[in-house]
Amino acid sequence: MGDRHMEPRHLIRILRRRWRLLVVLAVAGAALGSASAVMASDAAPPPPPVVRYDACHTLLVDTSVPDIVETWDVSNLAQLAERVTLGAIPESVAASQGLDVDEVVSRVRVRVRNDVESLTLCAVGETPGEAEGLADAFAAALIDFLEQEAAAFQQERLTAVSARIDDGQACVDEMRSRLDELLAADPGADTLVLEQRLAECRLQLTAANADLIDYQSAGVPVVPLESLDSAEAREIGEAEYEARRRAGAAGTNIEIGIGDEEPVSFGGGGGSAAPSLPDGPVARGVLGLVAGLALGLAGVVGLDRLDSRLRHKEEVEQILDLPVLAEIPPLSRRDRRAARILAFEEPRSRAAESYRALRSALDYARLVDEEAGRVSGGAQVVLVTSSGPGEGKTTTVANLAAVMAEGGRRVLAVNCDFRRPRLHRFLGGMSVPQRVNPTPVPGVFLVTQVTRSDADATPSEVVAAQRRVVERAREHYDVVLLDTAPALTTNDAAEILGVVDHVVVVVAAGRTGVEPAGRVVELLERRGRPPLGVVLVGARDVPNSAEYYYDDDDPYLEPVRRRSRRRRRRSGDGPTAGPPGRAGEHAHVAGG
Repeated sequence: MGDRHMEPRHLIRILRRRWRLLVVLAVAGAALGSASAVMASDAAPPPPPVVRYDACHTLLVDTSVPDIVETWDVSNLAQLAERVTLGAIPESVAASQGLDVDEVVSRVRVRVRNDVESLTLCAVGETPGEAEGLADAFAAALIDFLEQEAAAFQQERLTAVSARIDDGQACVDEMRSRLDELLAADPGADTLVLEQRLAECRLQLTAANADLIDYQSAGVPVVPLESLDSAEAREIGEAEYEARRRAGAAGTNIEIGIGDEEPVSFGGGGGSAAPSLPDGPVARGVLGLVAGLALGLAGVVGLDRLDSRLRHKEEVEQILDLPVLAEIPPLSRRDRRAARILAFEEPRSRAAESYRALRSALDYARLVDEEAGRVSGGAQVVLVTSSGPGEGKTTTVANLAAVMAEGGRRVLAVNCDFRRPRLHRFLGGMSVPQRVNPTPVPGVFLVTQVTRSDADATPSEVVAAQRRVVERAREHYDVVLLDTAPALTTNDAAEILGVVDHVVVVVAAGRTGVEPAGRVVELLERRGRPPLGVVLVGARDVPNSAEYYYDDDDPYLEPVRRRSRRRRRRSGDGPTAGPPGRAGEHAHVAGG
């Protein structure tokens, strides 16, 4: 399904919805950037940079040494690098420099280049002499350490071969003694086995003597490390100095380079400063503007990810798996306070056309039921519900009743929300309990209370009375509309589902959450009355095409014309007047 938050169309929607946040952050970023430039210009000049020093001593593996296999093995340069920072070598350097072991380790850095078989020992210091002396001391200590190990290795070899000579000579002496004893006792005895063993002992003794001669002639194994030159200091900045000290203290001061790769660097170039911000207020203002926009964009996307409310037709259909039967445009604050029936008072408004789309969907559903034989006549009973209060359920019932009655049908609107009745505020007229009351809307009748006093009756009594009213109304009306309590607030809507033909769920764009809406749909499906569809109230994506159909002299068009002019002024789409030739009026579009 993909991530809807990253779809271009969805991004454009959330940017349009939260553009004020973007503007505020962008302006704030520009203002802070400009202010920082002014404050920086008024501040005292920065202190001069602190200079530190770095010196390196490079050791090469001397491949010209003959019989390299017999020399002291330095083929594993990475192991040698580890020895530089651990054990006897840093202890020796610390003793020679009069420093602590941790201090000298934090100042050294080892570079290994396997392609050229080199080992570079670098050290940092506060003075040139300190850095050079420390690097040279590490190089000398490494070579001295290897030479001592080579001498110890030579001594171990000589000791081992001497032991072999002693063992061989002892074996020869023993075999001779046993052979002499055997012949003395029996001159004709078989001496073949002892003679063979004596020959073997003589061979062992000869091999050991040969190895001794080879080791003595070869001498101590050569350490094939050649020092190119003494260390020479260069200047570095305080930041690089501290970075190398931290790397050494953390044990990450060994750099490995293979082939043409550059070794890892722990700081910037020698004496180079960190990148600085532009100095001018304009440049910093632009930088702050860009930063503010980036922060704002990340903020609006983050807020949208946390927002689980349904807003658009595609989201509703995708998440609830139900068709959107009608998209009702947002009502003005005045219309909401006055509880107006726009479908009756402004029959050519966008809202009226949207409710007519809902009427068409219900008419088609009725036709399908009749063709399938699921109904045998009588009124079409439609229940309108929502997940919570204030989502436009009663407004939908009142306006749907008005458009249903336009074709001469008799419509009965029944208030089934006895806890919070509001339908009479829209339809008006008399409000006599247990009576069908006429309303100012032609063809629309209203039942406000199904019992003598809904407030005093039990919920079961009210629901039973509502079911009786619906059953009787089927014979006398064409359409029966039920305005129920929110489905997740009370159980009233579920109790009356058995007498309805179709259920419509109202979703308030930007208010109804995904979870409550899903729970309503699940509840209705479990009760065997899956919703026919959804009415999306407050949808802001409904195109404004009202002016396409009606004459310029139509009195119903003037409110639409005024709202259209206000929208164009806010969006900056051009003059509020119509095209040339009809100054001050909108052009009448005829035909197609």
